[in-house]
Amino acid sequence: MKTKKNNSDNLAKPGKSMSQKKFVSIIKDAEEGTFYTLEESKKHFEEWRSQRKK
Repeated sequence: MKTKKNNSDNLAKPGKSMSQKKFVSIIKDAEEGTFYTLEESKKHFEEWRSQRKK
């Protein structure tokens, strides 16, 4: 009996295969993005909300 070495385990979403290398690559890309403080996030949210009400 052969055993299958499955390195493309689903690490992100059910039903979609993704290798650990790909997953780590996506995480590294996300870490290079813009991050906001809590106050900045609240400010952006309120601006978005006020624009939406108009």
